[in-house]
Parts: sequence; structure tokens; C-alpha cells
Amino acid sequence: MINEMDLYGFEDFDDEQKVLLLNEAYLDIVTREPWPFMERVIVINVPASASKITNNSVVLDPDKTSPTGPITDLGAVLSMIDTTNSIVMLPERADTIEKNYRVVDDAGVPEKYYFIGDDLYLYPAASGGTVYRIYYLKTPEDLQVDTAESAILIPKRHHSIIVYGALIKAFLVNDDPQAAVFQNAFESRYQQMRNDVWMNQYDRTERVHIITDSYDWSY
Repeated sequence: MINEMDLYGFEDFDDEQKVLLLNEAYLDIVTREPWPFMERVIVINVPASASKITNNSVVLDPDKTSPTGPITDLGAVLSMIDTTNSIVMLPERADTIEKNYRVVDDAGVPEKYYFIGDDLYLYPAASGGTVYRIYYLKTPEDLQVDTAESAILIPKRHHSIIVYGALIKAFLVNDDPQAAVFQNAFESRYQQMRNDVWMNQYDRTERVHIITDSYDWSY
């Protein structure tokens, strides 16, 4: 992507400046929507008496035997399941927990989860070690000069949109009217990516609806 920016006449920008502009475009794109390419699933073991999950739990591999460390990239939670007790955890606001539920530092079988800042908590605190499966959106990491292509969350086939976004900012830095041209290219490419990423199957089951009551008819 750095080399591609050179093709548009930005050889005078050093690599660090280009990476800064690419990062601004990249983070703008990945934080606009809950993209499917940001989805992850992890299995974690929360120790007894713990309420804070972030940096306080052990991530397990799929066979639930090998710890790999604490959660480091948890963004927004899409679903959370207590697989030990077969409970679908319910999301709640931290202030609601504080005002309506918490009287003391309760312990038991957690049924709710909430955030304080970027940290994920359980309520009540787990009374015993519990395994959870969390379906979540990964927090994007800043791009670096040596970032591997595979580490970029956006699929490789759509990396050009990052370049277009960076070029808009680069032309604005130079007060160049071509910024408007690349703004149009960016929006067009963005829509193309949306259509591609959000629709990954066209296989639809055909259904026959039997209408037996005239009140169900449309005129």
C-alpha cells in the first residue's frame, strides 16, 4: 500500500507519514460497521470469585485444554454463553447493575455481563471456575511499516479502499482538489466492499405459504 501511494505521486512523503495516513483510513473503515471479517470466537476459563474478565481469564484452544493467555483483543461482544452451566448471558449497563442489582459483592452463578470502559465484567462474580464461549468483534491494531498483509482485518481483495482513504487525506494535506476525486472513488469502493462482505451466501430455501383465510389476502 505504501508503494501504491508512491504511484500517485507521494514519493516525497516518508514511510512513517504514509503509514499514519493509511492508519487513519484503515481505522475509519473498520470502526464504521460490525464487519464479518472482525468476528472472532474464543473459549475462556474464568477463575472462581472473578468478576472482571478482561486480562483476568485464560483463553483456551478449541479442545479446552491448552491455555494461551488472557484476552487481549476483545472489542464489542456479540454473544456470550456459559458452557459450564448452559446459560445464555444477558448484556446489561454497568449503571443498571450498580443501581438495581448490586448490594454487596455478590458471588454465585453469573447471568449478566457488562462493560466499564473497555473492560468486561460478570455479575455476580463466579463462585467457581466457569468456561465461557464469547462471539465478539476484534479490536483492530494499528498498522506498522512492517505489518504483514495477513494481519490486516480487511480482506486482501479490498485493501485498495485503505489506499483510497489515505490518498484523500494526502491530497487534503497538499490542498489538492483531487481529494474530491478520490473521495468519490473511496465511497464507490466502500459500497462495493459492503456488497461483497455482507453477502456470503445466496442459497435461499424456497417456501410455499398456504393462505386459508381471506383476511390474509392482499388486494
